[in-house]
Amino acid sequence: MSLDVFRGLTIAAMLLVNNAGDWSHVWEPLGHADWHGCTATDLIFPFFLIMGAAMQFSFAGRLSKSGGQGGVIGQIIRRTVILFALGVILNCFSWWSYANHFRLYGVLQRIAICYFVCSFIMLYGSTQAQIIWCVGFLAVYYIIMKFVRAPGQPAPSLEPFKSIMDYVDSKLFKGWNYQYDADLNMWHDPEGLISTLGAFGSTLAGGICGWWLRKKEKSTVEKTAGILAVGVLLIIAGKLMKHDIPLNKHLWTPSYVVYTSGAALLCLGACCWLIDVKGWRTWAKPFMYYGMNAIASYFGASAMAIIIAGIKLQIGADEFIRLKGFIYNNFYKSWIPNVAGEYVCSAAYGATFVLIWCVVAWLLYRKKIFIKV
Repeated sequence: MSLDVFRGLTIAAMLLVNNAGDWSHVWEPLGHADWHGCTATDLIFPFFLIMGAAMQFSFAGRLSKSGGQGGVIGQIIRRTVILFALGVILNCFSWWSYANHFRLYGVLQRIAICYFVCSFIMLYGSTQAQIIWCVGFLAVYYIIMKFVRAPGQPAPSLEPFKSIMDYVDSKLFKGWNYQYDADLNMWHDPEGLISTLGAFGSTLAGGICGWWLRKKEKSTVEKTAGILAVGVLLIIAGKLMKHDIPLNKHLWTPSYVVYTSGAALLCLGACCWLIDVKGWRTWAKPFMYYGMNAIASYFGASAMAIIIAGIKLQIGADEFIRLKGFIYNNFYKSWIPNVAGEYVCSAAYGATFVLIWCVVAWLLYRKKIFIKV
């Protein structure tokens, strides 16, 4: 249950920060760091990639049913394709709604790639091998960032549109990335190709955590204590590493991987302590509903938000307003700023998405409908 609750907390947080009512009034903890740095919001996506922990449990069950590793490979390929396709569908919605170009990468696409690559490492590699792969991915990425410069740059750079990561994305997927700098004629994508090496590290960190959670000879208290202890050590290590390689979600730097993995373990450890050790479960049920239909909740809420932003209502002869603007102006901005200010008003819009989809997840749970991909 603690894993489902942790996943559900992550989904709820993601819906909150992805759906500000007014993007010019975003409360600081609910916004991403402009470039270097790590806010509370920058922790959310890496928490999603700690799905590696759940993958350990999932593979154990699938192996027992399918009779071997070969029977699981088809399921891995199928899930990868579906996750990637769902991400592309969301990007198509965004293209129709407000984006002026099609973007290939995205959150679900990165999850799909990480799931595919790390699945084979977890299936065919021992825990020691998984640790080696995790460290190896981060080491290779570190070398690329520190010593490989983009053509046209005097030295290796981690600045926007000047890194080797952005150069590769610009050449391979020109026009299909997230942001464009006309002066430099370069593209940037926070879920870019080379930076996925760091995301592999995050996923494998979750997988190693899942191995620890599945150890039958350890008590729940021992498992929880181990998770919390390692979490603290990783946070300290990430803080130290940032003096060499800064924390940066846009580039998914090795220091960011280590730091956010530590934060994820602390959060998961807290869930284990409260739910599995102390038995305090009532508070966690809404998040459990989310966790049991995590991808469905994320995809459904994201599609809903994009569609609302894309629909235009005619309010005059040649005057239109987007449905999101109409809803926000009439049901939120008309009174909340007078009571609590613009920033609370903007966050309240996102909180509505959290509540609506909590109800949807609860109804699915009540009907015993669990949408798996």
